[in-house]
Amino acid sequence: MTKRAFSSMVLLAVLQAAVSAGERPAPTADVREEGGVYTVSASFAVEQPTSVVRAVLTDYEQIPRFMPDVRTSIVRERGSGWVLVEQEAESRLLVFTRRIHLRLRIDEQSDALLFRDECRQSFKRYDGAWRLSVEEGHTIISYELTAEPAFDVPRSILKRLLRRDSGRMIASLQREIAARY
Repeated sequence: MTKRAFSSMVLLAVLQAAVSAGERPAPTADVREEGGVYTVSASFAVEQPTSVVRAVLTDYEQIPRFMPDVRTSIVRERGSGWVLVEQEAESRLLVFTRRIHLRLRIDEQSDALLFRDECRQSFKRYDGAWRLSVEEGHTIISYELTAEPAFDVPRSILKRLLRRDSGRMIASLQREIAARY
């Protein structure tokens, strides 16, 4: 048996084991652009309860520890059912590097975290939501973002950045949620 044939058999066995174990495919983010406004959406499932997922998503001060590219995340104000969080992030792709500044007003609902940027330094519009639901014993996490940058960047580059960064964010969240359970 050749090395190539052996490698193919091993890969096939691993794929079959994953399918038979009922593992869900790795989540991917859908990124669309229309008139300079980008829409990102993704949905993924975890085995941990919504209480753990919510604890991770609302641990604003610790976000830089487990989220790629987020440099700072500071709670500036809190009220009944809302929080104001200031964040700095950096994203890189090829020769492009972009620092992002956000001042997020987050409305904390029982099944969702709705956010919007109030400072508009990096984006003319930046708003979205994290939504939680339960399905077949799994917590379903849905992510939505609408963003209109206040800076010039080729559309193809920004679309690629948003897709890559969303995928990295989801993978980091999945690891942190699993670690906390």
